[in-house]
Amino acid sequence: MPTSQDRSRVAVVRLREIAGPDLYRRNPFRVIGLATNAKPAQVRAQRHLLLGALELGSGTVPGDRRLALPRPPTAQEVRAAFDALERADHRLVDELFWWWGEPGACGCPAELHEVHDDAVEAHAKALDTETDEDLWVDAADAWMDALDHPRFWDHVRHRMKVLSDRRMDESTVSGLGQALPGALLVPQVALAGTRPRLAGLLDTWDVPAALVDDARRTAAAPTSRRIDELVEEVHTLLVDSANRAAADRVDELPALAELLEELAPHARYRWSARQRNRTAVMLNNCGLALKTTDLPRAVALMRRALAFVVEQSDRATIEDNLATTPTPRWDQQQPAHGQNPVLSPRWPSNLAVFAAFIAAVTAFLSGLLDAPTWLTVVAAVLFSWLPMRVITAGWYRSMGDVTTFVVGGLAFVGGWWAYRELPFAALAPFLWSCLAFTLVSPFVYALVADGRNHR
Repeated sequence: MPTSQDRSRVAVVRLREIAGPDLYRRNPFRVIGLATNAKPAQVRAQRHLLLGALELGSGTVPGDRRLALPRPPTAQEVRAAFDALERADHRLVDELFWWWGEPGACGCPAELHEVHDDAVEAHAKALDTETDEDLWVDAADAWMDALDHPRFWDHVRHRMKVLSDRRMDESTVSGLGQALPGALLVPQVALAGTRPRLAGLLDTWDVPAALVDDARRTAAAPTSRRIDELVEEVHTLLVDSANRAAADRVDELPALAELLEELAPHARYRWSARQRNRTAVMLNNCGLALKTTDLPRAVALMRRALAFVVEQSDRATIEDNLATTPTPRWDQQQPAHGQNPVLSPRWPSNLAVFAAFIAAVTAFLSGLLDAPTWLTVVAAVLFSWLPMRVITAGWYRSMGDVTTFVVGGLAFVGGWWAYRELPFAALAPFLWSCLAFTLVSPFVYALVADGRNHR
């Protein structure tokens, strides 16, 4: 005969089984369009009606009227929904996540059912859309209001008595009460891996801090494991003196560390701080390994390490390494793949920056002030250091390849539009300025880059 502990465990297992992004999409009552207080006879009649119609291909599932499913359920999903309602202890858990409707024999105050159903609606909509952050906040607030109601679990006890199953007793309700707050976080945790801002919204749930901490750690676990794997891989490459290969692999660590920071801030979680610091150490070690073969890249890696280091002792070590490392001259400056910095993988966005600068000068002088073309050309030359400052800035150099090509692509579209739509007379000052800028840009770049190196 099952003990109270067994009865509690079965309900909690069911709760954990259904907790996930499909918590409401697979809810049996939503799928088949029945109320949570539907009697067994109503469930059987609906099963016969819907499955019969689906098998004959002559009907569709009406679903829930208040909040329809994003897509019609399949015959298999409908069958699974009815099967879930066969077990009363499973049904009791499923009833928590759909409408309680108007109070009836339960004797609950109407406000309890209202706040519960508001919570279900807000949470279901958040999971259906997945993109509206306000809905996640609304869901957290609404569920906390529902769970704070003093009669919430009285309704669950009433439903347990109505379902009348020997596998349930007071321990079932107690077990659900302890497990439900954590289960409500699970769908958000599951989605946080691809939408890390949802991890930050876990703090809006007014649940014990330990639950939020556990949820954040679960959300961050795949990223943390990937950092472990990559650190080990880079370390092995360095031991094998495959320094360039190690530096290529370590380039992936900063993005992972930034993702981990969003999922679990290092200032709040010691384990996250450790992973962030390991990222810094690996960047520094790869930089040291390249000092004699690729000085610019070595310096860049060590400088980047300073952005991630957490431990003060490691920070001091990295700063000492940088202080004893010669600063590369401008003519040595090159990105990780050994290309000229102006014609690096950032060349699409470089051209966009140059074109935007010349367009701004032309629009201001020739357009607004009606200045002659020669003055626009002179201004483009005199102020040509401005775009060079941009493309040599650290924040700009940290842009990814995708961002670079998106920016360049947008600039190309805008340039093509201007070429097709504007008369040549309007374009002439721009084109002459482009020619002058092209002639002086290599020299200006050299001066700007060299100036940065001697700071």
